[in-house]
Amino acid sequence: MPQRSKRSVIGRAAVTAAAVTVGVLASQGVAAADFSAVVMNCSGVSPNVVDVPYSAQVYVGQYGGDPGWTGITVHTGASIWGGYTSRPTLTWTNLATGVTGTATGQYPVSSFFGTGGQANFNARDIGGGPVRFDLTAVNTGLFPVPPVTCSAVIDIP
Repeated sequence: MPQRSKRSVIGRAAVTAAAVTVGVLASQGVAAADFSAVVMNCSGVSPNVVDVPYSAQVYVGQYGGDPGWTGITVHTGASIWGGYTSRPTLTWTNLATGVTGTATGQYPVSSFFGTGGQANFNARDIGGGPVRFDLTAVNTGLFPVPPVTCSAVIDIP
């Protein structure tokens, strides 16, 4: 096949793929968040010691496309040096229904040239009402430091 024909086929395939992607996205519509919030902000000593403090935010979101699903994200700010690992454990208890859950993750914390790190958890059937979230983050790096712990209660619709 001549070179010009290969380019033509590749170009047509790219245009077709783009059109299919646009069509699929348009048919699905844009899902708006039914609910999202920052549950808590936590801070503690970095295992690099001469560094910005360890900081974490816990986000919660529910979206209409999947009833009963709650997405939970633990996001850590960046470090001056990077090079340490965070192991967050998040537990939750619905204070109205007694439903509980636990999730654990692990990720490297990047330097300021990166975006920190994050762990995403999927939780089913947390339910509405007041929910208590407890975060314990064990950070390992240059020096041992105590785990970072914090808690908060948020009303989930």
